[in-house]
Amino acid sequence: MAVSFGTFALIATKFSATCTSQFTPTGVFAPPLASTVRQAAILYWGWVKGVPTGRSFGSVCNGPVAQQIGPAFAHTALLLAATAALVVCFSMLFGTLAATRAGSALDSGLRGFSYAAWAVPPFVLGLMLQSVFRWAGSRYGVHWFAIEGWPEGGTGFHHAADVARSLVLPAVALSVAFVGLHSRYLRSALLVALHAPYTTTARGKGLSERHVVFRHALRNSLATFTSALLLDFGAIFGAAMAIDWVFSLNGLGMLLINDIAGIGGGDGPRFLNPYAIETLLAAAALLVIASSLVAELAVAWLEPRARLR
Repeated sequence: MAVSFGTFALIATKFSATCTSQFTPTGVFAPPLASTVRQAAILYWGWVKGVPTGRSFGSVCNGPVAQQIGPAFAHTALLLAATAALVVCFSMLFGTLAATRAGSALDSGLRGFSYAAWAVPPFVLGLMLQSVFRWAGSRYGVHWFAIEGWPEGGTGFHHAADVARSLVLPAVALSVAFVGLHSRYLRSALLVALHAPYTTTARGKGLSERHVVFRHALRNSLATFTSALLLDFGAIFGAAMAIDWVFSLNGLGMLLINDIAGIGGGDGPRFLNPYAIETLLAAAALLVIASSLVAELAVAWLEPRARLR
């Protein structure tokens, strides 16, 4: 709430545009929208009171943002879903291989990959992938994946295939760093589980190593892995905003920069719109809160000892 109000007050008192809104006391303000922090607080409180009913998201000051946020949210959600699938699959694969072959050359190689992957920001990797596939397309005619843009219009299988082609490079760029990070989390949890008394007992009963790893150790390590992944949603979401801009996916990142970065045009000044900014901040906050709730439920489901009695 403090960050939300601080953002609104800064924009409304310093950078906001001329605006007509149902929340303003007199209707029209010349830039800035509020002349004092107290006036900004009054406008902000009026916006907050309209959030539960949805009235705040229909503010006149939002302009086209209220209509654009739905499609933009869908594009970003698909990017996050594709990224989550990659992160879960490859983190479990690399983490399990590293833990079951601890100290080997494979473990060292995966450790090096993890450190290198986490050191490269997703948007930098995205720009690198764009450059490589643009060069490959011009030199060898390789056009397997879309380099940028979101397919508009169309329905059915062909449209779904075009959307998938548009998501491959962004999802890879976004997921690599988090695969490196969370594969290490899983490796650490698995090493603890593989040396726990219950796994020793399972081996003593004659169970195969594959059975011990997958039915006992990995299953008991998933609570830690799932909790860390879901609690990292805020970082993944923030990186997705930059990736959306790099690949021009028309998601929340582009909406934030293009559609609500200001009003006006030509060579004149452009001003920020505080109500539109608050709309996106509220949507992002709800997503992060929902991911935290899902993390708690997932841990309670995977780890019976964490359940309230």
